[in-house]
Amino acid sequence: MTIHVAFRQTDIRRAIKAVESGGKSVAAVDFPPEGGFRLVVGEGVSIPKPIKGGQNEWDEVLPA
Repeated sequence: MTIHVAFRQTDIRRAIKAVESGGKSVAAVDFPPEGGFRLVVGEGVSIPKPIKGGQNEWDEVLPA
């Protein structure tokens, strides 16, 4: 079954290009349940690399 959407990939690209031409950066594209899309403006979130050995900072706080 095909679902009809009110926008296309080109619409998202066009919106991103407009934000970037205004001097801002797009951190994410959100697709809310009510339909459409929203651009999240700002810097992207950096995800820290995992600590080698399978441990993380919570291993020191939480009891085993």
